[in-house]
Amino acid sequence: MRHISKYILLAIIGVASITFAACDDNETPTPDNPEQDAPTPDPEPDPEPEKPQNYIEYDGVVTELKSMRYIINDANDLGYQYAMAMSTVDGIESFDDIIEGEEYIFLSFGEQTIYDAIDNNNGYIDVLDISSEDVVYMFVAKHSELDIVDTASDHLNIASGEVVVSLNEHTYDITIKAQYETVVGSVEVVATLPLEKPEEPITTDSYYRYTWGDVEVDSIVGSAYAEQTPEGVIYTICKDAIKTYVYYEDTPSLKVNIAGVTLEDDITIDVATYDGEFSIWACDPIKGMDLRVSNDNRANRTGVISIKNGLLTCENLSYNDIVVNVNFTGDYRSVNECVNISYDERTELFTPRSVVLDNSGDEEYKIYVSSRSGITTVKDMSTADVVIIYPKEGWEKWLMKGNFISGSSYPEMIFKYQRSTYKKGEGVCYGMNAQIPEYDAEGGRLRLNLNLYTEEGGIALYYSGEFTLVE
Repeated sequence: MRHISKYILLAIIGVASITFAACDDNETPTPDNPEQDAPTPDPEPDPEPEKPQNYIEYDGVVTELKSMRYIINDANDLGYQYAMAMSTVDGIESFDDIIEGEEYIFLSFGEQTIYDAIDNNNGYIDVLDISSEDVVYMFVAKHSELDIVDTASDHLNIASGEVVVSLNEHTYDITIKAQYETVVGSVEVVATLPLEKPEEPITTDSYYRYTWGDVEVDSIVGSAYAEQTPEGVIYTICKDAIKTYVYYEDTPSLKVNIAGVTLEDDITIDVATYDGEFSIWACDPIKGMDLRVSNDNRANRTGVISIKNGLLTCENLSYNDIVVNVNFTGDYRSVNECVNISYDERTELFTPRSVVLDNSGDEEYKIYVSSRSGITTVKDMSTADVVIIYPKEGWEKWLMKGNFISGSSYPEMIFKYQRSTYKKGEGVCYGMNAQIPEYDAEGGRLRLNLNLYTEEGGIALYYSGEFTLVE
């Protein structure tokens, strides 16, 4: 009470002094001088420096994050772990190398935690609300003078922790914005991390190799297709494990098209002397390598393609400074596939065997795809596995030109898979599209490419074969 009285007393004396000074009539008044009395304007504050796209901010200092990766671990009974690693050091190309460095940022969540946040809370996670029994959550920050570890069972090093997370359904990149109040200061981490896929073991049985000047590529074969057509056979060997056949041009690949033979035939093609009709295309769309050989285009080209018991070998296919060697000893995939894609993992749904194009509607056209063979009527397509419904104008405007018709162009477009119906922007559906890359009305054959995009990935379908047009 004595201290309070003292502070009150000082305040009263201060007020009295001000009053006395204001009421002193003997003081000579000072004439107004607007120029002298005008307050000096405060200087404009310096603009906030623009932060990099990926950064950590600690103790008011922003440092760019230059290397980042995340992995998805199968933790068995604990579910899937999303483990994220970031570093301020440039050029680190693997998750393991990042966390083996002296300084790094590490953040780990269980898959259920992430998807509950995305589905129900706009991606927001309060780490203090995570169950103390959750052994997957962890935040580690080793940066500059900062050395913090936080777990769900031990929050002694933080006062608060908030993370906003989002996933890109096409690229599978994960974006985080994390803000922690720690015992040694505030920490903010903002980053977009690509998914690091586990490396497949290199084998010598199936490989895709080529040299092109200073470029050398030596890889296992990720996908291989064998297709019988009315004209002959098509073998396609791909470096990567692609979703469906339509994506083979997006990966280094070898495509061999031989007329007048079947998949059961053994055949050897010396590209310089073979007298049948053939075409060979070896390409790498990323690095730009492109080598084409055919019975009409073989000048200065050498090499041998052999197929025995279904196994394909390409020996020293050469032109100028390109040399390609491919060997495949595994099982071929059918080009006709419908697969579920989840985080870039493929699950076979069914094999498309019949397609009916229903162009009889006044406003809507439909594409039916069935796993049953020989279906040629709309009535029998009542049990179709996939149905696409789209506006009539899309037939001539998009599909007959080999272009994609999509849910972005036509929000009323519908993708049905068995008992589920999808429409862009509704529920888990981000979008859809359809394409007819090849259409032979007279021969009654087409190539069909359908895609559905959802939160977890989606459905991809490719079909090559006969179809029925209903008008």
